[in-house]
Amino acid sequence: MGSWPLNNVITAEVQVHGYRKGHQLLASSVVLLKDDQAVVDRLSDVAGPLRPREQFEPYLSAYPLPSGAYYVVARTWQDQAVARAGCVRTKSILIDGQTWSRTPPLALIVRLLDSTRLPTEIDAARIELTEQFDERLPPTPDFGASELLEALFLEDAKPVVVFDAPAPELIALRLLTALWPDIRRRFALSTFALSPRKIGGRDLDLVFAPSNAKSKFADWPGRRVDGRSGQTDRHRWTGAIVRRVFTEPVPQLLSDSEMDLLGSSGADNAAALRIALLWDELLDKLDRTPSAALGLLDIANSGMVSKSAALKALEPRLAEATRRAADKLSPDDAWDYVGAIARKMQGHRMHAAKLGVDHLAAHLAERAPEGAVSLLRQPDPKGAIDDLIPSIAKGLGKGAAPDIERLLLSAPADIVARLVSQGGPLTSRVAKDDALIGRMGVVLNEVEQELANRAGMKLLPLLVEDRHLAAAVPIFLQLDAEGIATELRWLGDTSDFKARRLSSALIDRAREIGGLPDVRDVLVSSGASSRRNELLAQTIDPVKIDLLWLLDDSHLSQTASLPLLMTVLRRADEKQFEALLSDPAISKCVVELLPDDAIDILTRAVMLDSLPMEAYIRVIQSLIPRVDETRKFEIAGRGLGRCLRSRFDDNRAVVLPALLGILGAQLEGGWVVRVGLERGVEAAVASRNLVAFEKAPSAARKRIVKAVDEIARALQGRHAVDLTEAANDACARLMLDAEVTSRKALVDAAGWLMPSLIQARAQPVSLLIAALFPVIYRELAKADEVPDLLKFIPFFDWDRCKTARYELVRAFMSSSWKAGDLALTACRCDDLERILKRVFHSYGGLEYVARLENDLDRLKEDDRRLVKRTISEIRADRSYRLDW
Repeated sequence: MGSWPLNNVITAEVQVHGYRKGHQLLASSVVLLKDDQAVVDRLSDVAGPLRPREQFEPYLSAYPLPSGAYYVVARTWQDQAVARAGCVRTKSILIDGQTWSRTPPLALIVRLLDSTRLPTEIDAARIELTEQFDERLPPTPDFGASELLEALFLEDAKPVVVFDAPAPELIALRLLTALWPDIRRRFALSTFALSPRKIGGRDLDLVFAPSNAKSKFADWPGRRVDGRSGQTDRHRWTGAIVRRVFTEPVPQLLSDSEMDLLGSSGADNAAALRIALLWDELLDKLDRTPSAALGLLDIANSGMVSKSAALKALEPRLAEATRRAADKLSPDDAWDYVGAIARKMQGHRMHAAKLGVDHLAAHLAERAPEGAVSLLRQPDPKGAIDDLIPSIAKGLGKGAAPDIERLLLSAPADIVARLVSQGGPLTSRVAKDDALIGRMGVVLNEVEQELANRAGMKLLPLLVEDRHLAAAVPIFLQLDAEGIATELRWLGDTSDFKARRLSSALIDRAREIGGLPDVRDVLVSSGASSRRNELLAQTIDPVKIDLLWLLDDSHLSQTASLPLLMTVLRRADEKQFEALLSDPAISKCVVELLPDDAIDILTRAVMLDSLPMEAYIRVIQSLIPRVDETRKFEIAGRGLGRCLRSRFDDNRAVVLPALLGILGAQLEGGWVVRVGLERGVEAAVASRNLVAFEKAPSAARKRIVKAVDEIARALQGRHAVDLTEAANDACARLMLDAEVTSRKALVDAAGWLMPSLIQARAQPVSLLIAALFPVIYRELAKADEVPDLLKFIPFFDWDRCKTARYELVRAFMSSSWKAGDLALTACRCDDLERILKRVFHSYGGLEYVARLENDLDRLKEDDRRLVKRTISEIRADRSYRLDW
C-alpha cells in the first residue's frame, strides 16, 4: 500500500453530504472549484433508484476530480433516519492528487471511513495524517478475478462491471493498492452501483453491482464480469497478475524494479504492465534462449520503458547470453543473432554486451566464414553491421587456409575492401597471396574512393615487393607528395629499393603531382647505392628545373651527381637537349663537369647553335682532340661560322686559328672572310677575326690571302673604318703577303679600301696604307692604262704620281697615324726621296720629319739606314732643285 517517512504529514480535507431538502453538501473543510464540487456532489449520492425497503451495505467510491487537484475516497451509508427512501450520508476524504498517486494513505483513509455512525457536519474538518502502516491485506475469496484483471490490464482498455462479487470492498482496496502511480491517479471505482456511473463524461473504470441491477447495465459499453463464476485464463500472464493483486500480502502489480524499468515512459496505461511482464518473461528465458535478448532490446528501444534503466539491467545478462550463443545456436542462427543484436544495440553504451557480440562475431568468422560474408551483404543503412567488421576481420585472419583466401577471392569488392581496411592478420594474408594481390588491384578501382583509401592505407605498408604492383598502383594514385615520399622511404628502409617497379611507380606518381622534389630528398638522404642512383635518375627529367637541382644540390657528391648528369643528358631528346644547354648557367656547369670521354654528349652539344658561346668554345676545345678527322672537319666547319659571328672571351680566341687550321687547304677563303668581317659583325669581333685570320696556320692562311679582295669588299661594305689597330695591322700583313701570291686580288683590294683609308685619319690604319698605297702608286707609275677600279680614286689625274705623293703626305701629316709608316710607305713605293722632300716642303715638315726619324722601328735595318741617309742629304742641300 506504500509508505512514507514518519515526519511527513499529509493533509486530508473532508466533506459530508446528506439529505437536506434534497441531497447536498452539508459541510466541508475546503472550497473546491465549481466543476470539482459538482462531481463530488453527484458521486456522493447513490447510483440508481432503490426499490422499496431495499437495503445496502456502506460502500466505497474512489475517483479523481476533474482538475486533478484532489483524489477522493468516500464511503456512503444508507440514511435510515430520513423518512424518504433512497437517502444516503457520504463522507469524502480528499487527498492531494500527486500524493495519492505516489503514496496513497489508503489504510488511514479506510480507518477514517470505518464508522458505524453516520457522519455529521462536525466530521467535515481538515485532518493531518501522520502515520502510515504497511498493512497487509487478506486474500480475496474466490471470484472471477482472472476475467476482471484480463479486462483491466491484458486486453483493450474498457470499463468493467462485476456482478455479485464477494467482498467487493476488499477487491477494490487490493486493486487500488496494487496499481502503479500513473494509473492510480486517474483510476475510478465504486463498490456498489445500481446503474452505470460516470465522471467527466467517462464511465468509472470499475463498478460492482448486484445481479438484480444487470438490466440497468444493458447498454454498458465495457466488460461485464460474473463475480461468482469460474473462468479459464486467456492470457499467459493472467495467473501472475491475479497472484500479485489478490494473493500477495502486499498487492503490487509492478515491482520496484519494474517501476524503475518503466520510468516516466509510457507507464500511464495498462500496456506498461504488459511490457513489464514481457520483460520479466524474456529475462527469465535469456539463460536458456539467447535470442530472448532480441526481444529485450526491442523493449528497451520501444520508448515505453526507461532506456537507461532497461539497458543497465540487461547488459550483464546480455553479455553472458551472447557468450553462450555460439554453443546453443547453429552457425547460421548464430550469425542471424549477431546481425540482429548488433542492429538493436546500436547507439547504446553497452560496453560489456558489445564486447560479447564482437567476440561472438570473431569466433563465428573463424569457424564459419561464409556466414560473415552473408551478413556483410545485408543492407546496413545505419552502419550497425559495419561496426562488426573489425571483429569479423580479426576472426577471418585466424581462419583456416585456403578457405579464407578463396572466400576473399569470391566476395564482393566492397566487402573485401572493408575487411582489408581493418589491417591486422587478414590484411597480411592478402599481401602474401598473389591471387589476392591481383584481386585487390581490381577491388581498389571498383569501390568508392573513401573506402579504397582506407583499405589502401592498411595494405600499403605490406606492399614491399614488385609482385605487389597490381595492388599498389591504385593506392599510389591517391597519395600526395608527402605520402609518396613516406612510402618511398619505407621501401628504402625495408628492402634498399629492391622493389624497383614499385619505386618507379611512386616516382611516376610524384611526377604527375609535382612531388619530385620530395622524392629526391628521400633518395638523397638514403645511403648511396646503384639502385638509389637509378631511381634518382628517374626523378630528374631533362628539363631546366631538374638539372639545376642536380647541379646545385650540395648533398650529392660529384661522384654521384656526374653519372646522373650524363644519364639525364643522354636521355634528353633533341628539343630537350637544346633547351637545357641553351641556358647559360646549365651549359657552363655541364661543360665544366663533363669528362673528356663523354664524347657522345659533347658531340650533341657542339651541334647546337643555341649553346652559349663560352660553353660552345669549351666543348669544341674538349672535343676536337678526341674525334676522328671526318668528325673534326665537320665540327670545325660548323663551329667556325658561329665563332666568327659571336663575341667571347679573348682568352678563347685561340680557337679560331685552331678551327681554321683544321679546315686548312679546304677552307673557302671568301666565305670565311665574308662571315667574319661583314657589316653585321661587331667591330670588336671583326677585329678579333682579322687577327685570327692573320695567325691562321699556313694552309688556311694561304686560302685567306688569296681572298684579300673579299677582305677589302667586306671592310668597305661596313661603311666605317672601325677596326682596332691590331686588326688593321693584321690585315696589312695579309695584304703584304698577297703581293707575291695574289697580285690581281691585291690591286682590287687596294682600289676598294684606299679611298676610305686615306680619309680615316683618326683611325690606326697607317700600316694598312703602307701595304696598299704602294700597290696603287706602282700602278699609277705605269705608262699603260691603269685598271678601271683605280680611275675612281680622288687623286687620279694626268700627273698621277705627283698628286698621289701630295695626297699621301698631306694625309699622314694631318692624321694620328704613325709617322714611321709614312717612311715605310715611301720605301715600298721606291720613291723615298721625293716623298720626303714633299714632307720637308710642307707646313710643319721639319717637326714631322723629326717624328718620323724617331719612329722607324717597323722598317728593316737597311730601310732605316736609307731613310736616315736620305733625310740627312735633303737637309744638307736645301738649294737643291726639288722634283717632288
